[in-house]
Amino acid sequence: MTAKGLSPKNKNPENPERRKYIRLNVIFPVEFQFIDPETSGSISEIKQGFTRDVGKAGICLEVNNLEDGLEQVLKEGRARLDLRLHVPLARPETKAIAKIAWHEKIKSGYPNKYLIGLSFLQIDPKDSKRIYFHATRVILTPAIIAIFFFFLISGLAYYYSAGFKSRVENIKLVEELSRLSTKKADLEKKIMEFDKEHKEIGDKIVLNEDKIEKYKARIKDLEKFATDSSTKDKLIAYLKEDKEKTKTIMKHVLYQRARFDRKVGNLNKENMYLKNRVSRLSGQRVSTEDSLKDLLSSFNPIEEKNISSMFQWIKNHQSKRTGLVTSFEGDKDLEEWGFTYDQSLACQCFTLMREQDNAKAILDFYKNKAERLEGAFANAYDSNTGKIVEYSVHSGPNVWIGIAAAQYTRKFKDEEYLSIAEDIAGWLITLQKQDKEFGLKGGPKFEWFSTEHNLDAYALFGMLYKLTEEESYLEAQYRALEWLKKNSFNRLEGRMNRGKGDATIATDTFAWAIAALGPGLLRESGMNPDQIMDFAETNCLVTVDYIRQDGETVKVTGFDFGKYEHMARGGIISTEWTNQMIVSFRIMADFYKQNSEFNKTGYYNKKADFYLSEIEKMAIVSPSRLGQGQGCLPYATQDDVDTGHGWRIAHGTRTGSTAGTAYTIFAKYNYNPLVLD
Repeated sequence: MTAKGLSPKNKNPENPERRKYIRLNVIFPVEFQFIDPETSGSISEIKQGFTRDVGKAGICLEVNNLEDGLEQVLKEGRARLDLRLHVPLARPETKAIAKIAWHEKIKSGYPNKYLIGLSFLQIDPKDSKRIYFHATRVILTPAIIAIFFFFLISGLAYYYSAGFKSRVENIKLVEELSRLSTKKADLEKKIMEFDKEHKEIGDKIVLNEDKIEKYKARIKDLEKFATDSSTKDKLIAYLKEDKEKTKTIMKHVLYQRARFDRKVGNLNKENMYLKNRVSRLSGQRVSTEDSLKDLLSSFNPIEEKNISSMFQWIKNHQSKRTGLVTSFEGDKDLEEWGFTYDQSLACQCFTLMREQDNAKAILDFYKNKAERLEGAFANAYDSNTGKIVEYSVHSGPNVWIGIAAAQYTRKFKDEEYLSIAEDIAGWLITLQKQDKEFGLKGGPKFEWFSTEHNLDAYALFGMLYKLTEEESYLEAQYRALEWLKKNSFNRLEGRMNRGKGDATIATDTFAWAIAALGPGLLRESGMNPDQIMDFAETNCLVTVDYIRQDGETVKVTGFDFGKYEHMARGGIISTEWTNQMIVSFRIMADFYKQNSEFNKTGYYNKKADFYLSEIEKMAIVSPSRLGQGQGCLPYATQDDVDTGHGWRIAHGTRTGSTAGTAYTIFAKYNYNPLVLD
């Protein structure tokens, strides 16, 4: 048979020798040697070629510059080939014996070139599969890579498209919340103004009616004077003695009666006007309430979606590595800082929303990973590395982590982290005993005493007593209360002092006195909870201009950190501290509801609703990578200003705060972190 007869062009395509397996166009080097089929001895030197095609049963070999003698061997087709196939990434080389199935001379002259079709006679099946697998991989890799990049690009496009779409939707959601909150707050404010005016008018009517009764009594006395027999005898006697004096007396009596009659008439007219005004107010109030009810049908779903988005924002800021939640966005000086106090709020958010794994991650850090100083936790850790970034040790943040552990224990009936709370409580009791009045200092290296810290400790000791029934916690709680009575209750002004020997106004002490001690205990201790709340509104309530992300300026009413008139910065609203006050308004409402004083219940609930609407005007869309476009709350209406309490506000009126966002969720769901459910 001629070489031409064996060529691929002339070979029958149905020949099973050539079409038994699919061949793949893959190139790798092959060393080969012609051998005698009978003796297996070599009849040529070792030559080198390259694969042109590869199949499971054989290969197509491309050979350059084949000597004349070997061309004849090739044409005869009897010789066998001893092969050494150097398949990339295969160790060692693959050995095989093959027979010549066909050949074709594709170039004459020097150097010549042959294609030789070989069928394997001897080859390890594993090697055969490996060769074919490699060939398949080489052929398919470009397609696989192309498909991979196609799906990668498509996935990224979808991710960014979905992220962009989600961000756009969140922007609309937050804008809608702000718009509806503004309308809702306006309606709530009108209702409160109606109620206030209604009460003032009612009080005025009652006062007028009291005056009318008094005037009528005077008129009756005058009439009695004029008709009394003894008076008549005196007048007759006066008339005989002095007509002018008698006339004067009678004139005075008649004048007084006419004057009182006029006053009664005027008061009756005024009361009629006031009653008509009350009637109009009642009608306007009903109309406003109807408008509010209509608005709430649209507002409530939007608010729920925004609260859900805020919660997701907190989750997004939780590090997978440490479990800690970043406290602030937007402040380069505090980048990746996780304040211990904020970890408590985030943990309680997770507990409140029944996200147990997220809550566990925070508590696990403090139980197993957090470095301690002075026997307690530092004020702040790096949320990514877990290393200490603020080396101060304050009592308050430690108390709050203990509170988070106690709340987790109660909610999930899981005592895994109860030891955190008990260790902290033991540390606090040691600090208590270092003071002759059993006050809790600001920390091991501080000499000042904070009302806030002692209120927090009172709450934690009470929680642990409920969870463990250990008398030592009840005793520690009693000592904390006695210290508060002696050093924090300002009965003269009806408020709380900031600390021992420190009468500075601090809004959080008012809110947390209500939250930790409760209205009932405050009353029993000689403090008026209504007066505390009224003092906070009178001295700490401000209305300021707030520039939203879209550039719109809105009026927002909320609570400053203290008496703003004392600060050169002017008024500023803290979202966290305002929400603390909202929680306390709810506590007051619940207290009066339990005591069947429903007017006061409504009064405090309206306050809470109004201030929450005001704070929700400040909702923003997070611009950060971690925030992923979720809704959140900034910490305050101004950046980097003095709070008046020894620390400054972080940068970030356009970025989120964990404390501000978490406490908004607390306010929405009426969650008091300082008591166990």
